[in-house]
Amino acid sequence: MPPIQILKFGSSVLRSSGDLYVAIDEIYRRFRSGQLVLAVVSAFEGITDKLLGEVEAALGSECPEAAAAFIATGESQTAALLHGSLRQYGLPSRIADPREIGLMAEGAPLESMPVSVDRAALERLWVSSPILVLPGFFGIDPEGRIALFGRGGSDLSAIFLAAGLGAGCRLLKDVPGVFDADPSRSAGAGRFSALSWERAIEVAGPLIQPKALHFARARALSFEVGRPNEATTTKVGHTRDEWENSVRASPSSRRPLRVALFGCGVVGRGVYETLKRYPNHFEVRHVLVRTVDRYPEIPEVSADPSLGLKDAVDVVVVCFGGIEQAYRLIAAALLANKFVVTANKAAVASHGGALLGHTYGADRRLWCSAAVGGALPALETLERLSSPVREIRGIVNGTCGVVLDAWADGRTREEAIALAQAQGFAEENPIRDLSGGDSADKLALLIHRAFGVWIDPVQIPTLGIDTLRHDPAGYKLIARATRTVEGIIARVAPERPPPRSFLGLARGPENRLEIELANGEVVRLRGQGAGRWPTTVSVLGDLHEIARVVETSRRGSTGSDFIRAVGT
Repeated sequence: MPPIQILKFGSSVLRSSGDLYVAIDEIYRRFRSGQLVLAVVSAFEGITDKLLGEVEAALGSECPEAAAAFIATGESQTAALLHGSLRQYGLPSRIADPREIGLMAEGAPLESMPVSVDRAALERLWVSSPILVLPGFFGIDPEGRIALFGRGGSDLSAIFLAAGLGAGCRLLKDVPGVFDADPSRSAGAGRFSALSWERAIEVAGPLIQPKALHFARARALSFEVGRPNEATTTKVGHTRDEWENSVRASPSSRRPLRVALFGCGVVGRGVYETLKRYPNHFEVRHVLVRTVDRYPEIPEVSADPSLGLKDAVDVVVVCFGGIEQAYRLIAAALLANKFVVTANKAAVASHGGALLGHTYGADRRLWCSAAVGGALPALETLERLSSPVREIRGIVNGTCGVVLDAWADGRTREEAIALAQAQGFAEENPIRDLSGGDSADKLALLIHRAFGVWIDPVQIPTLGIDTLRHDPAGYKLIARATRTVEGIIARVAPERPPPRSFLGLARGPENRLEIELANGEVVRLRGQGAGRWPTTVSVLGDLHEIARVVETSRRGSTGSDFIRAVGT
């Protein structure tokens, strides 16, 4: 079973529904690293107080059972909205209700303690949904009623579940760890990189629910506290107290990574809008497009591509199509010692011999996770496998899935293509998707990562769904590569997988991949493979990863080393 990560998002991080993107990026970070995720959420800021006031006005203290049920709706609302947002971004998520996972509690309805959880029930849910969203703060008492864990009880939910599941646990707050004083009020506040239990009980009470701290100490369960999407953290439950770099200084002075974004279409616009939400992480210096007049609302817009290669840019993000122009830009940015992130699989696949050497190693400069599978973490999964791969097979083009489903439902092929275009899945000229060329590009990248062999995509035998002339029902466009004694055999072609099989159950723009290992194990992945937000979350995943690499480099080096690390 893959490792389990418990992530707790409190109201200091999720103040309103407008902050859900922060949780999405942190959850995606864990999902793409191969972890099963249980996201425990609190009510949005102020909601618990509002609900408490309403129930007190209506009932006073006459019925604590009703009060507990009413107050718990705040966490349930957050869970529902986070789940819906994750699905919008193409991530396979599901709400896990405390009742269905057997999260049992004992004690008073408004101040209880969790006592047990049904691990088998959670494992059954994870089989189909590797991301689960749980409303925190409450469990179910022996009579089947909701019982709250007290103020800050979502901390206790997360830590209790981590103890019961043997999982990692991170409490996501609005500060990068635990300080010896409030960093918003004291400029000299020092951040701990690690805390002993004794010191944690002394200084962490305002940040972490005391009940949760004492429970963790009793179980000797260490956990982390930090901000979402950052490398900086405090480990609570260490053998001794440790300060960051042995210096009592706040890391809040770090400089955002400066980004030049090339292309502002379907994906580029999604990337731009998301980057602007992270002013402390990223600074959009330039948005480079062909026609400036189309983007009067973007102050950073320009038609001068040379701006993206200036010294005042750390990261170049390539979000436009085509091959040669994109390749020249990527190559020039790498030559200028920039980090490069791209969703353009055709440019990377067509020039794999020149580019793929930059996609791994300590000096990695090229990141192209979004080039294969959208929100599906295909390349990352292949990179971390410990057993050799025997075969990869899957659906890696979302456009064809949308077209085939609509066609099978009674539309003509032309109507199905028009629908895919209207929904933002197909390009104005969709021939590369329909012919299988896009899938062949992605298969070439998968082959390189899985087998360490470079095959030019034009050498891969390819048939697209444009070759289908009869009933399309049940067909999927399958990309397949198998290691044999003669070498790697690869192809892209329409196939009819068994209807109830993992690949046969794919619908619409969903991508699915099966990785069969030499030891017989099969790793299965799914996620939406096309559209603005699934591709955006993958691009942002790369950008956050680069930011964490740079942050770690900064913390372990001198100031001049940091300047060199980010390419200034």
